[in-house]
Amino acid sequence: MVTGGGTQASGPVTDGGVDALGPLASSPPPRWGRMDRISRVAVVAVARLLLDRGVITPDRARVPDGATIGLIAGSHYGSLATDLAYCAPLPHAPALVSPTLFSYTLANIALAEAASYLALRGPVYSLYCPSDPLRSAVEEAERWLTHSPGIDAIVAGELDLPPGGTPIARFQLVDRP
Repeated sequence: MVTGGGTQASGPVTDGGVDALGPLASSPPPRWGRMDRISRVAVVAVARLLLDRGVITPDRARVPDGATIGLIAGSHYGSLATDLAYCAPLPHAPALVSPTLFSYTLANIALAEAASYLALRGPVYSLYCPSDPLRSAVEEAERWLTHSPGIDAIVAGELDLPPGGTPIARFQLVDRP
């Protein structure tokens, strides 16, 4: 279970390499090799936060049975970088369009990869936010926790990959006050 109260933050993550998983690098998610960049960053950022907070351990990269933890992220761009990469070969070489990339052309997929790997069992979804995605996600998490007594905590944050830019992943563990 999640203990403590309030909002607890972890540092930003911009590297989605398997080594960035730290003590979990020896057991990455089964789909790691085919994940898009933002999905890898999401897995790393959420895993690091849950490791830092003692919710998961290096020996068990899964939320304990009985704990209900959700995952909500705000985003300016959603899956736009992956969408553009998927569409790039269409005009000249449509046969080279990647079916693997297609499966990552929804903004929720990166969060679903993290939730699946870490066995999160609460609400999991993305918010499109024109401004302050981190704050929007934290406020949404607080609403869930206020109105849904069966949820222990929610990982809330900002997850973005501007086209051609550096990934942004900042998450906080928001639990009951």
